[in-house]
Amino acid sequence: MKLEISHPVTTVQIEKPAAAAGLRRSWLPLFILTALVAIGAFLRFDQITRQDLWRDEYWTLCLATGRGQMLVQQPRNQVVDPPPPAGFAGAPPWWHIWNSIQTTSHPPLYHIALRFWVDALGDGDLSVRGMSFFFSLGSIVLLYLAVKASGGKQWQAMTAAAIMTLAPVQIYYSQQVRPYTMLEFIALAAAIVLMRIENRGISPLKVLTLAIATAAMALTHYFSAGLIAAMALYALFRFRGRARIATVSAIFIGGILAAVVWAPHFGDYSLVDYGRIHGRNLFHLLLSVPQRLTLDSNVDPLLMADSGSWPLVIALAVLVYLVPLYLMRRERWLLFWWLSASASTLLVFALDVARHSALLTFTRYVIPAAPGVYAILAGPLPSRLGKLVPWIILLGVGIYAADYSSAGPPSSPDLKIISHMVRREVLPDDVVIVTGSYYFAGSDEPPMTYFAIAHYGGPWNVPVLFGTAVISPQVQARLLQFHRIWVLGISPDSDTAKILPGWTVRGIHGPGDSNLLWYVTPKSQVKP
Repeated sequence: MKLEISHPVTTVQIEKPAAAAGLRRSWLPLFILTALVAIGAFLRFDQITRQDLWRDEYWTLCLATGRGQMLVQQPRNQVVDPPPPAGFAGAPPWWHIWNSIQTTSHPPLYHIALRFWVDALGDGDLSVRGMSFFFSLGSIVLLYLAVKASGGKQWQAMTAAAIMTLAPVQIYYSQQVRPYTMLEFIALAAAIVLMRIENRGISPLKVLTLAIATAAMALTHYFSAGLIAAMALYALFRFRGRARIATVSAIFIGGILAAVVWAPHFGDYSLVDYGRIHGRNLFHLLLSVPQRLTLDSNVDPLLMADSGSWPLVIALAVLVYLVPLYLMRRERWLLFWWLSASASTLLVFALDVARHSALLTFTRYVIPAAPGVYAILAGPLPSRLGKLVPWIILLGVGIYAADYSSAGPPSSPDLKIISHMVRREVLPDDVVIVTGSYYFAGSDEPPMTYFAIAHYGGPWNVPVLFGTAVISPQVQARLLQFHRIWVLGISPDSDTAKILPGWTVRGIHGPGDSNLLWYVTPKSQVKP
């Protein structure tokens, strides 16, 4: 680049180094990506501990202790003395996790990683949610690198990373003790390795890394199967010769290795018709996946169903499922992302059709499709107006992110309060009955309420009874040996009537209609 300075006598030419402009161009993406990570960190850290953990998070922590089914197998309607151990104090070594997860279909890698994390940083809510927080931030960077490696332009990679930064569903799962952000992180790392094999050729290290990443995905979540299939299909379509054989073999070996080591421990604990919402059919849920992963802030830990209107749902579904097929001849980089988004979603859809369930209702089961959706939506449509589409979507995602941040995460029962009440009110010669109606539904859940209270209050030091039905006269007689019989529940009169009919409720502790602790006595015996 040259600048000319005219003078009546002479003309001087000054060379302006082209390297300076190139340096600015190289620093700009790094600056923008750093800004995105900073914004993502703020959104993910904000209110990360405003709500207590919820049911699945407690269950995840329980499995990470390595005690497996021990807690949920405790007897019901019997006094358990001494109380069963809970929490990480005195927990078995981490390798017990592998053989003790018999009550869930989730594989063990996340729980093992969480155990190492807890051993290093403790089991406070901020700490245990922090692991998902960092995996989520890392996924922003990896998505940018993966889109570039696949052939997308730099601004497309940056737009995809920006969508992931702001998407409410990403913020939501970055604040939970669940394996979804870890799965995204591993999957994006595997995608980068896959693209490097395509762009730079195979090597033993790349093939080994891809096999390990595939196994790690499969051992993190079972719905990684869609992503693994997408990687294999991409290699079959795009690779040739030794690269195709080596890559497909690495993916196959990684998947088989995970299946071999985990299959003996795998169990299907999901339910037929699980998650079905009246008035929503599977086809609508299938179409709504892109909308729920981007333009939706109405998230709930139990039923994260679609809330978008039909025009919005259909428009985003067309952009994600159909438009890439039209653009793929010119934008060949879209193939991988279309395969990963489609295969991940169709896997859940096929299971629902085969089992008459509605797992598609739960956004967490289609979260593996999210990076592919973001990459596709970052690509422009033909025409000048089409080039504005990614920016319009990004603006919409930002608006939904602001809406989600202002509302905060979904509410969860404040178990810290009741944990402190237990420690303050319950004496060593008392007994505590945990009813089946408090927070956790179902006859198998009182032990998880017990675990949650112990999580915030430390080791339980008094006998406990998991009350799910009328307590027998023999056990009632034993209860009378204790100074006071405390009950944890949400409805003093009705909960007491279910387990101890004819007993009297006394000394209710707790604000409002929740976080309730009370003690009970027989009508014929009133204790002070």
